[in-house]
Amino acid sequence: METDFHTLTSRIGHPFKDPDLLVLALTHPSCEVESGNNQRLEFLGDAVLDLIVAETIYREYPKIDEGALDRLRASIVNGKSLANKALQLEIGTYLQVSEAHREHHPEPSHAMLEDALEALIGAIYLDGGLESARRFILQLFAKTIAAADTSNLSKNPKGRLQELSQRQYEGAIPVYAPITEEGPDHDRQYTVSVSMNGEELGRGTGSSKKAAESEAAKAALKKIEA
Repeated sequence: METDFHTLTSRIGHPFKDPDLLVLALTHPSCEVESGNNQRLEFLGDAVLDLIVAETIYREYPKIDEGALDRLRASIVNGKSLANKALQLEIGTYLQVSEAHREHHPEPSHAMLEDALEALIGAIYLDGGLESARRFILQLFAKTIAAADTSNLSKNPKGRLQELSQRQYEGAIPVYAPITEEGPDHDRQYTVSVSMNGEELGRGTGSSKKAAESEAAKAALKKIEA
């Protein structure tokens, strides 16, 4: 296992001073061990990732407004992209899960990979500080950020609905509310509604809350623009 972890740390470019942080980042909640699991690190890593990506696009794209920056960040840092980055790093090979969980899910789900990558970012931050976390994050996302197509940001359904609400609903803010959450962990489906001024305008379903909200916004736009 030491050799395997050495390979991973070489791949991510951060030799851990405290290897226990790396082990914790790769410990799925299904493992009932005294040392804990990666959920707290995932919470921390999510915040660090958002900060670094937000700061980078703020500097790289000085001419786009706050709403476009928010949509750009969402297009760069989403569940699918995080899972893909985790696959590139082969994090699933090192992820520790319980035998019972592995029996039902031999391969890590995208949600598990996404959480593990964010936990890894949290671990790097605690082990080496913000600059170490920044180097790792930009190693993963610098090319994506540089190649981002900012011309299509206004086409984001949630962004379009937000802009439309300013004109037609006297500045009312779209409110997204969860309705149902169904299916197993590896194939979870979320249904969300969107309302303005207490009026439901649409519903959407997707494999993540963000995807469901986007579909709800599309439904609302179709109703408003009909």
